Amino acid sequence: MFNKISEYFKNEILPYITNINYLIILLGISGTISMIFGGISYFIITEIQDFSLSIIIAGSILNLTALLLSPKSTASFIKGRRGKYGTNSAIMFVCVLTIIILGNSFFVINSYRFDTTATRVFSLSKQTEKLLANLETPVRANAFFVPTDNDQAKLKTNAEDLLSEFAKKSSKFSYRFTDPQLNKTLAIKYGVMQYPAIVFEDLSSGKQQPVYEKAFNPFSEQDFITAMLIAMGDKQKVIYYSNGHKEKSLSRDISTNEVTDEGIDYFIEGLKRDNYDVKSINFEQVESVPSDAAALIIIGPKSALPQNHAKIIADYIAVGGRIAFLLDPNPHVTWNELLSNWGIIVSQQPIADPLSSLAGSKFLTPLLQKSNNQFVPEQKLLQYTGNNSAETKRILSITDQINAAFFPGAGAIIETINENERPFHVQNIQLGVSTAISWLEPDIEEPQFDENTDIQGPFSMISIIESTGPVTTNAPVFDLSKIMIFGDSDFVTNKWFYSNQNSDLILNSMAWLAEDYEVISIRPKVVPFRSIVVNRREREVLKWTSGLPFVLMLVTSTVVWWRRR
Repeated sequence: MFNKISEYFKNEILPYITNINYLIILLGISGTISMIFGGISYFIITEIQDFSLSIIIAGSILNLTALLLSPKSTASFIKGRRGKYGTNSAIMFVCVLTIIILGNSFFVINSYRFDTTATRVFSLSKQTEKLLANLETPVRANAFFVPTDNDQAKLKTNAEDLLSEFAKKSSKFSYRFTDPQLNKTLAIKYGVMQYPAIVFEDLSSGKQQPVYEKAFNPFSEQDFITAMLIAMGDKQKVIYYSNGHKEKSLSRDISTNEVTDEGIDYFIEGLKRDNYDVKSINFEQVESVPSDAAALIIIGPKSALPQNHAKIIADYIAVGGRIAFLLDPNPHVTWNELLSNWGIIVSQQPIADPLSSLAGSKFLTPLLQKSNNQFVPEQKLLQYTGNNSAETKRILSITDQINAAFFPGAGAIIETINENERPFHVQNIQLGVSTAISWLEPDIEEPQFDENTDIQGPFSMISIIESTGPVTTNAPVFDLSKIMIFGDSDFVTNKWFYSNQNSDLILNSMAWLAEDYEVISIRPKVVPFRSIVVNRREREVLKWTSGLPFVLMLVTSTVVWWRRR
């Protein structure tokens, strides 16, 4: 057996090994393949460029060795017909490869992404683009991820995608990724003790602000923007929300991280993502609203408003305070007594709106739709603001990008004095109204319009009061205050916050109150809510037309069968 193997090696393999021409061909082929593979990987796989360059050099050495071993054979091969064809083919191949590499490099350097999702979840918001475009100092994001951790690898992809979009919008923004296990010194320098983490750094001042993952949820655009603003020295404004009157409150369970439908956790988180410091306030524990309050919000109180609490609120308004009342239909009389100082109250009965309401809600979940002209038009708003175009634009920015929002049971904001009796220093702007065929419904079980008893609309569901004094005075007595009144509080609860554009409506309103006009925009959905919201008329159209394609197909197939039989 051994002799046969030895004989085979001697007669079949050894001649090839000792043949110089065979070695030259082998070296040439190996060198050419190495150069091609190295060239392609060098331009396409940037992570192994050093290794690719080594392969290109090795391939060049192999080709040079083949040329030196037999220069005459190489020269005769090139001059021959086969050599000329081979040379032409090689040149054409190199040209095509060069075009491909250059084209790929061009598109990598000048890449552009198209976001085709319905909710634009992969696009930066206008406020982010504006902030990045106006960066005055260089900012760098220092990202610390452990690449061998599968959970962190997923978060890294999300973070890198976002950071790359940030970098494309501003030449002053940069980022880098570091493995904290391999480079612990850098992680310690930035105070990072848990991973993953991203530290935003103002390179001019050295101020830093970290962002940590939350239960392995993807990093959000708003988290990055908040950290950037803090790193650049932008002081967070404080928004207070009241408790002590059975208002809606936080509901997140610390142990399970779950929330209830009635809580306002998503709303508070939304305010924090907009770079606000959100705190609760109990009027039993304070004598006045803190001076650092950018705005105060009262969400769905169910109990009475004590006299001393009403005085605290009135005193806050008297020094130019910004406050939002989210009151449900039939609030306690003490809340209407407070609002009556500005000539308005919230109705006891809810609004029924058959033309613009959520399907299946018995008309009692009014929809605010731009298509129905339910938001205040610019021309009318100019009358309210005395042709102040700047203030008009600011108020319009609250709703100009809102297509639809709804209130799960809304009260009407009713004026208690005639328009011609309203003093000039108290301005009532009806920002969002019900349709003309709406009415106040006393029977929520069987809503039906009674022309003899029911009060017909339209009604204001969102009003803005700008005043320098109560309606009982004949002249301004304090600084300009701004009050927003909503006829519902349920639309900001966890159950409805991300429905339609409810979140944008309330967050834009709070940004307007806090005078953060650059923050007002449509925010990318943190939790995209994909649903179709229709009114009763639209539901009937869908109901009766949904079977139309099937009927057309049946009729067409029957006609075809009849003609071919």
